[in-house]
Amino acid sequence: MSLTPPVAADLVSRFPAFATVPTVTLTARLAEASTRVDQTWTSGDDGLAILLYAAHLLTLDGFGGGAEASLAAAGALGFTSFRSGQFSLERRGSERTTQVSDLSETIYGRRFLALLRVNQPAVLVP
Repeated sequence: MSLTPPVAADLVSRFPAFATVPTVTLTARLAEASTRVDQTWTSGDDGLAILLYAAHLLTLDGFGGGAEASLAAAGALGFTSFRSGQFSLERRGSERTTQVSDLSETIYGRRFLALLRVNQPAVLVP
């Protein structure tokens, strides 16, 4: 059975934090997210995965009403520590360039990653 790709209304229904985001922006992120999911995904997981990945992208771009989106909009998402006296910030190191660390930056990405691991398990090559 083929997946009917989710639309902007589906995204807003599932994640109301994106209700104020323009439909054209939601549609663009859904199109990008749909490239991450193929016919090998379990029915039910596939549509949710697209919604989660789109929400992850939107959050990284600073859209939405959550704290993560606010941090991303301010350029502060990804910091691992912050001190106030003698001001100091620390950002993740070189592992930041990997797909997994990118997904770990938002709640939506972490949920997508959990579904990804179920639907695309790692293969051990001898």
